[in-house]
Amino acid sequence: MRKLVGTSLLLVIVLVVLSAYIRLDHSGIGCTPWPACYGNIGVPVESTSAADAYERLLDEAREPLSWTTPLHRLVASVLGLSILAMTVISVTTGRDWLITGALLGLTVFLAWLGIYSGGLHDPGVVMGNLAGGFAMLGLLGWMLLRKKADDASAYAPLRNWTLVAIIVLGVQILLGGLTSANFAASACRTLPDCHGSYLPGPGLSTAFDLTREHDVGETGMVLGGPERAAIHKLHRLVALAALAAVLVAGLLAVRAGADLRTVGIVVIVLAAGEVSLGATAILTDLPIGVAVAHNWIAALLLLGLLKLYAEARAGSG
Repeated sequence: MRKLVGTSLLLVIVLVVLSAYIRLDHSGIGCTPWPACYGNIGVPVESTSAADAYERLLDEAREPLSWTTPLHRLVASVLGLSILAMTVISVTTGRDWLITGALLGLTVFLAWLGIYSGGLHDPGVVMGNLAGGFAMLGLLGWMLLRKKADDASAYAPLRNWTLVAIIVLGVQILLGGLTSANFAASACRTLPDCHGSYLPGPGLSTAFDLTREHDVGETGMVLGGPERAAIHKLHRLVALAALAAVLVAGLLAVRAGADLRTVGIVVIVLAAGEVSLGATAILTDLPIGVAVAHNWIAALLLLGLLKLYAEARAGSG
C-alpha cells in the first residue's frame, strides 16, 4: 500500500507540472508578441472555415512540446489504475477506506471533467482541474507523510501555525488558479503596486463567478474587464499572508529540534522561492518556464507543510 501511495504521489506531481504547462501554453503565456497574444483561445471570424480550423490544429501539433497532452493522458490513466488498486486494498483490509474513497471520487470527477477540458472558455472547468489535482496531492501526501499522533503539548503552537499555513496556502493556490482562469497574469505589470493601487477594486465578484463562460472577440481574444486586475491584486495580498504564516511555522520548527529544524528550513526556502518566482514572472514578462515552476514549487511547499505538521503532531524534535 505504501509503495502504491508513493507511486501515486509521484504521478500526481508529474500531472501538476504537465497540467500547468498545457493550461498556460494554451492561454498564450510567453507567446509572441507578448502580451498581445495572451488569451487567444478562439478562432478569428475570418478564419472559421473547416480548412482554417484544421490547419490550426496541425500548427498546434507541430509545437515542440506537443507530446505533453498524450503524456498527460497516459500518466493520468496509470494514476487511475493505481488509485483503484489502493481502493481495493483499503476495502479488503478495512483501513484508509475514507481517504482512498475520496481519491477514487476525485479521479472519477477529473476524468469526467476532462471531457470538457478542450479549451479555456469555462473558468469552472479550469478551477475544477486545478483544485482536484491539488486535493489529490494533499491526500496522497498526508497518507505518505503522516505519523502516529502523540501527546506533544510543547509543539501545539507549531502544529497550529502549520495548520494555518496549510489553509492559507490552499486558498492562495485556488486564487492562483482563478488568476489563470481569468487570464489575469498580465493584468498587473508593476511591483509592489499594481499600476498605482494595492487593493482589489470592482469586478472581484465577476472573477469568482465560475458559472460563466469567457466571451471571445472577433480576433479570437478573450474579452476581459476590471476583474482581471482585481483577482491579481487579491492573489498578491494573500501571497503575503501565506508567506507570513509559513515563516512563523518555519521559524518555530527551526527552534524546536533537529528533525523539525530541517523541515522548517526547507519550507522557508520553498516559500521564499515561490514568492521570488511570482515577482520574477512579472518582471520578466512571464516566461512559461517560470510560470510552470510557480505551480510546481507550490505543490512542493504544500507537501513540505504536510511533513512539518505530521512531525509536530507526532512530537518529533
